[in-house]
Parts: sequence; C-alpha cells; structure tokens
Amino acid sequence: MPELKLLDLTAAPDGWHSVAAPGGYEWWYFDAEDAAADRQIVAIFFQGFVFHPGYLRADARYRRNPTKVPPALPQEYPCAYFVVYEKGKIAHQFMTQYKSEAFSAATDRADVTIGPNTLRTSKGGYDLSLVGTPWWLTWQGPKRGVGQTLSATLRFTPNFQHAPLERTFLSRQMTAADHHWVLAAPHCNVSGTIHPPGGSPIEFNGVGYHDHNYGTGPIGPGLARWAWGRAIFEDRVLAFHVAVPKKPSLPIERHVMSADAQTFAALPAVPTVDWAHRSSAGIRYPSIVRFESLLTLSQPRLIDASPFYLRLQYEAHAGAQRGSAFCEVAKPSRLRLPVLGRMIEMSIEKK
Repeated sequence: MPELKLLDLTAAPDGWHSVAAPGGYEWWYFDAEDAAADRQIVAIFFQGFVFHPGYLRADARYRRNPTKVPPALPQEYPCAYFVVYEKGKIAHQFMTQYKSEAFSAATDRADVTIGPNTLRTSKGGYDLSLVGTPWWLTWQGPKRGVGQTLSATLRFTPNFQHAPLERTFLSRQMTAADHHWVLAAPHCNVSGTIHPPGGSPIEFNGVGYHDHNYGTGPIGPGLARWAWGRAIFEDRVLAFHVAVPKKPSLPIERHVMSADAQTFAALPAVPTVDWAHRSSAGIRYPSIVRFESLLTLSQPRLIDASPFYLRLQYEAHAGAQRGSAFCEVAKPSRLRLPVLGRMIEMSIEKK
C-alpha cells in the first residue's frame, strides 16, 4: 500500500509544510511591543487551529473509532487571529475561521493567505495584513461586533540575517506526535498601523518576534502545563519552552534557544520555575523564572487571562542587560471541557 504523506519536510523552514496528519497543525506566530505607548500585539496564521475545541472534539471522535469516523484534518480549520493590548488589558481582538479553500501558502517561504488575511515575505522582511470582526467578553459570554472591523498592516523587519533555526520540541513520548519549532526571525523592528473599530488609526512602532510551529498531532493530550516565551534585549533574544507532562513518570521537558547577530544556538541551561501565582481561573503561572546565570524573569504582569491560557509580560535580566519578556502559560486539557469549549467557539467567527 502507498505510504500516506503526513507532512512535507522538504519545505523551507518558514514555508508551508503541507501537514495532512489527523489533528495536525501549522502556525506562523508574530508578536511585538511598543514600549513607549505600552501597547502589545499578537498575530497568528493557523492551518489546523490547535486550540479549537471543535477540532479537538472531532479528532478525539476519530481516534476513538478510526474505522468509522473520518479524520479531522488541519485544512478544515484555517484561522486568523489578532489581538491588541493597551496598558495591560485587551483593547481589541478577533479570531476568524475560514473554509478550507480560503487558505493558500507557499512551501519555499512564509507566504500565507487566509481569507483577507495575508502574510508575505518581501524585501528581507514580513508584511502582514489583518482584518476581522472584533469580539469582547460580556457577562452573557463572547459577543461579536457585527458590522465592525478591526484591521492592521504591519511590517516585521529582522535585525539578524542568519537562516532560521529549527528543532523538535514536546516529545513523541509525551504527546504521541512530532512537533517542530522554527525560530525564523526572533528579533525584529516592527512598524505599521492598526485600525480599531470606530476609532482613529493607531501608529505602531516597536520590537517584535516571529516563530513558526507545525506538528503531526494535537499538542494538549499529554500536557499538564505548558509555558513558553521570549526575552528581547537590544542585541539578543532568548526563547524557551517548559512542558510539564501529565504522566508523573515522564520528565519535564525544557528547551532554551539563544539568538544574536552572529549565532543561533540551543543552550543547556535548565530553567527553574516556581509556579507561585494563580489566575482567577485557577491557572498557575510563575512569579520568577531563572535560567541558571543566563536569564531571570520577574515581576509578572498578567495582560490576558482566559480559562485555558494566560499571556504575561515579565522584566528580563541577562547579566547587566535589561529587557522585556512576553510569555504564555496554557492548560490545554481544559479545552475538552464541554461548557468551556462551547464558550470559546462562540468567540470564533466562522466565514
């Protein structure tokens, strides 16, 4: 019998890997901070939204009965996401799911289209165009601004010119799948314009980060807790993952990556995480993270607190250098809770 091709490993590191594995995913992630305005943004282009409750339910049904239930495939769940934070709070956001035919991408570079949302590689940088219907949380649940639009055009210009660095993370032993992490442009100058619904345009100027992940199955099933982040300094970036498995017999998995103008490298530093704080939804997050003598993150500022993930800022110290860190903590198992899953899906606009 012919072998089913689950992904294209010949694609460029930042290109589309054509993931066709049930429950698989691929995403292109961008974040940036405008310190002067106390404003942060995150934009993500998904094929196979790995935290979509409907996708996870469909994949679980298939895995329980693979001979009778069709597989849930990443091409069925292309999504575009954009959020703006101002002064420590969500100011504007959208999440939109499109039909499979609204997605296209290139294998030789980062070039992605999801409906009207586009990512283009041009002139040594990345041009993002984002547009969607904003939503916000009310006491009755998520509410979308029907007839309103949130949009942005952004330019990420890398400050380091070396090729992307790729490695695996979240072991197959823990998750029963293969997962890849590409540090494509971890230190960028970022500029552009945000058009909030019903407001004046916002000029954005700051520093940012871009990476890219893809994998052959869901991230969440083997994880009790997952934290990742990056700390940006004037001439250097440190990025990390810390994954706590559900099975006590498995070790905690840690990855620390360093990038500057000359080198891209994995570091042997072992992070120490205290998990001392707890959000209102009961998700633990660190008050301090130490990467031996290389890096310390402290003074957490919680800017986004959902029932299954948190987004935080930290003060970052690396020797005499001071910078900022942008981090996330997730408890993916909560996405399988029926009521929570349905609430999250209410925030996703379906085109």
